[in-house]
Amino acid sequence: MIVDRKHDNHREIKSMGRCEVVQTFVYLGSLIDGSGSCENEIRRRIQQARVAMTMLTKICRDHNITKATKMSLVQSLGLLRR
Repeated sequence: MIVDRKHDNHREIKSMGRCEVVQTFVYLGSLIDGSGSCENEIRRRIQQARVAMTMLTKICRDHNITKATKMSLVQSLGLLRR
């Protein structure tokens, strides 16, 4: 796959049979797009953090899990520093 920035590589891609042009591509956890800006990458990572924190609310509200266990979890995630 080739992410083409403003169709700079468009002529070369036509001669390659096995490549396809895509608008966005996730490579090693980072979003790469044709615009070259990191705006979409920042939005994507904020959304991932929001989803992860939403999943943790179930644990935070559970009265069967001790406060010490919850604090250990928070510290292991790096959300709270001693």
